[in-house]
Amino acid sequence: MKSSFIRMTAVVLLSVSGVSFLNTAFPSVPWFPAIVFSLSIALSLSDGFMRSLPSVILIGLVADIAMLGRIGVLSAFCAGLAYAASFFSRRFAVEHGVMSHAFSGFLVGSGIFLFPVASLLIADPGGWRESVSLMSGTSAAASILVGTIAFVVVSPLARRFREWLSYFDTPRLT
Repeated sequence: MKSSFIRMTAVVLLSVSGVSFLNTAFPSVPWFPAIVFSLSIALSLSDGFMRSLPSVILIGLVADIAMLGRIGVLSAFCAGLAYAASFFSRRFAVEHGVMSHAFSGFLVGSGIFLFPVASLLIADPGGWRESVSLMSGTSAAASILVGTIAFVVVSPLARRFREWLSYFDTPRLT
């Protein structure tokens, strides 16, 4: 029970600080979506898709609320990226290391590049012209670079946080 409360508090604090600080300090670099997508993929690679799905949806919903966006769009996109990471890592036997970081960075970068387009198409299905102009203004290579950097930073932090929370989940002898 204590670890669930700590997880929820960490997700809310991450979302609020990410939206308030990262989007203000770096308006041209999408660090907050990169961190959310990296966290979703890191959870999926460490726990498997089905075990990480509730956490991924929770992270996406809280981030949607913090970004004041359409509720459910970011969580659905995070779940799709988590599924893609789990699916491709099992099919291609991606080892943990440089290939895992490159693969995950590519997925996060693709998510950064395609998320504005997907959210615009969901908000306005006839707005495909705006989504095409939105894609032309964003560099795919820069998105992949930001995604790789975010995953390299977020993945070890998520692993350490998970190890720290396992302390609260272990039964105590009284």
